[in-house]
Amino acid sequence: MAPAISPGRIFMKIGIIGYAQSGRSTLYRAASRGMAKGEMTAVPVPDPRFTAIVDQVKPKKATPATVILQDEFEPISSSGKALSQKLLDGLRKTDLLLHVVRAFDNPSSPFHAEIDPIRDLEAVEVELVLADLQIVENRLEKLKKSLTVKNPGSADYMEHALFSKLLPELENGIPIRRVDLSDDEFNLSKNYQFVSGKQMVVAFNVDESEILNLSEKISSRCESLHENGTPALAICASVEEEIAQLDAADQPEFLESLGLTESASDRLIRAVYESLGLITFFTAGDNDTRAWPLRKGSSALKAAGTIHNDIAKGFIRAEIVHYKDYEKSGSLDLAYSQGKMSLEGKDYLIQDGDLIHIRNKS
Repeated sequence: MAPAISPGRIFMKIGIIGYAQSGRSTLYRAASRGMAKGEMTAVPVPDPRFTAIVDQVKPKKATPATVILQDEFEPISSSGKALSQKLLDGLRKTDLLLHVVRAFDNPSSPFHAEIDPIRDLEAVEVELVLADLQIVENRLEKLKKSLTVKNPGSADYMEHALFSKLLPELENGIPIRRVDLSDDEFNLSKNYQFVSGKQMVVAFNVDESEILNLSEKISSRCESLHENGTPALAICASVEEEIAQLDAADQPEFLESLGLTESASDRLIRAVYESLGLITFFTAGDNDTRAWPLRKGSSALKAAGTIHNDIAKGFIRAEIVHYKDYEKSGSLDLAYSQGKMSLEGKDYLIQDGDLIHIRNKS
């Protein structure tokens, strides 16, 4: 009997944005793999390592890592108006923006008769930057009246220094996510939930005919975005929705007929996950085998706390098996017997794919 699949811990919220008729909702339904209920859905992160562990352990329950897709935001206005306050307030509560850009012919599209995805992409970016520029300008104006703004180390001094650094960048059209900030500056900037400071993934929604043969314009822009730290890929949302509606057993044949080895939706969700700076560690139990999201660079103690606060409080040692060693051994028991398990302290940095068991004072 296959294990019950339950959603993992709610971790990160992804806001889907774009112009009307760009295919935002179609992509939402496709990426949700038919599980979409309402405007917010927990979507499992595709990971063949987790599948392999579940197949070997055969637990009663399997809990994959998940991200939360949100399709609740109004479309961006095609009339050239600034982003509405309602939209901005919603986007500030997200952790990442998934920008769907129309790159397919659609006569009913209200925004420009001619397809121009680069123009649309840049127009939305400008609006995000302008929204943050207004906040920075207003705050700098208020800080002029501060009695402590010239006192090094004061909150107002630190804020003034940060905003003075952001101002010329925003005036030059540079989103905050591309500004080189120190850890302290980054943490301070999070208090303002800048929309151009959110990580972004761009999905160019193309015609079916372009799935395998992208136009030079889309291909070159994807490369350019990648170079600037913004993952971008082409996806045909209508085809992806068809794939999502098929039984899992029928999907490989359908993908093969299109000349694909995996769905673009899977690549998209992985790009979102990785853009959030997340890695995955696993716990392999007979009752529940789980994939846990964790910030890259986190310690074994942080991983223990992700599982449960009480486990972190009673932390003694972490039993670690790297996934490659697990894969070669064929099971966790064999990996242990072959000496592939290492005992690590609370400061050990978790590696992507580690299988973990925490020894704790219970």
